[in-house]
Amino acid sequence: MDRLKKKLDGGTYAKLTDNLVNDISLWDLSAEDLTMMDITEVGPRRVILNFIDRNREFAESQDENVANNDQNESLHELRAESVRSVLEKNGKFLKTLTKELGCGSVPNSKKLLQMNRILTDHFFGDMIFHRKRYPSRQEKQQLAVRILEEFPHLKSTRVSENAPAESYFFWIHGGLVTGCHTGLIETRVANMRKDVPPEDRKFRRGKKKHIVVTDDHINIAAHISALSPTPTNAKAIADGMAQVHDLHESMLQKKAESKFHNIIKTLPHFLSYEGEMILQAYNRLNEEPADGPSLNTVLRMGLLCDKTSCSEVEDDVIRGALRLLKVLSNKGVKRSSSLQNATLGELAAEPLIRWITFTETQPGFDELLAVKQSQTVSEEPHMICVAERFKKGNYYFVIDRTVVPCGNSSVRAVEIFFKSFHVFGVKVPVLLRKLDSIIATNVWRTANSSKYKAVTDLTQRFEEFLNNPET
Repeated sequence: MDRLKKKLDGGTYAKLTDNLVNDISLWDLSAEDLTMMDITEVGPRRVILNFIDRNREFAESQDENVANNDQNESLHELRAESVRSVLEKNGKFLKTLTKELGCGSVPNSKKLLQMNRILTDHFFGDMIFHRKRYPSRQEKQQLAVRILEEFPHLKSTRVSENAPAESYFFWIHGGLVTGCHTGLIETRVANMRKDVPPEDRKFRRGKKKHIVVTDDHINIAAHISALSPTPTNAKAIADGMAQVHDLHESMLQKKAESKFHNIIKTLPHFLSYEGEMILQAYNRLNEEPADGPSLNTVLRMGLLCDKTSCSEVEDDVIRGALRLLKVLSNKGVKRSSSLQNATLGELAAEPLIRWITFTETQPGFDELLAVKQSQTVSEEPHMICVAERFKKGNYYFVIDRTVVPCGNSSVRAVEIFFKSFHVFGVKVPVLLRKLDSIIATNVWRTANSSKYKAVTDLTQRFEEFLNNPET
């Protein structure tokens, strides 16, 4: 920060310090962060961002060296001081040490827990509470190994026949390829981390927004739900939906399995106006406007993924989305189909969209009713196009047999469909998660990155193309 201070005017530097930017958080700043801090002038922004780009790698390498030095020092401490000597200093455990542990006997589980607590507090307590660093996997495993080196008869505590000798005290991933580590040491360290003051924790959970639902919210929701979804009432309903936003958020925070139906029952106009109320609610839930390429652009870029798949699909936006779905393959995910006599094209498109035909057979039997009657069983959320197979038509989406009309614009229908997962608190289907991730990363910008490698790789390809369209 001192080096950067020399390059900036006093007002800009004060804005950084007022927002508690320090030598650690500086390297994570983005252009959006600077805007939030009201640093909008081109000159200071360019100075700060260039300084971060040029010096981040050096700062990170320094931090890594410090962490490695701390770890090496801790491993040296574990080797230098014997486990027995630490236990001998604890008067409450001395009897167990001399009459059981030191004589080749295995103490009961309660005494082993006591021993584990003494050792982890001694070797890792100062590290966690004063040096503000959590012990690494190697350090925890090293302590477990040291315990067995000094008391070999404790190998009999191993979790299973094929488990490592030290598994009772520490077992990497619990014997699995990935996942949480297990053992007494891991459990104790996790409990110690709970006692670290919130401001010093390495990993912090976001604070849950406190929402107060008043009688006014309930009354307004009841009033607008009684209004007919006509063009005349559109503004009154939209204004009322905005006024009961806190009520909507409070229902999203609940973990009830019937969350979706509770929201629809309380705010039924989410099903009206061809998804307009869903889009407005999504914007209220995500206050930062999207500044990425349009959804139309990203979906059409899917056409570049290959030139043959889904070629029979008439709408190029839907065709692009399906090609994205194909390239973002879900290997290892089991699939089942409810479609009868479906073609390979229909099966490929099924996780995202399905086609049904409609013929008016009697007065009052409209298209929406036909779509509702086609939903005889509850399936994963998906889109529906009412048209001949693979042709353009009117679009709908279905969540738990509830049908929402979306109009005849395919790109708008896709937008409403994927935003509805967040508005209703519904999990995105497994086969659509990568497609949802690439949209959230590139279009909505509600995520800075994706946990899926395929999405990250494709995003980089998109950025290269958008920055250099001539290539």
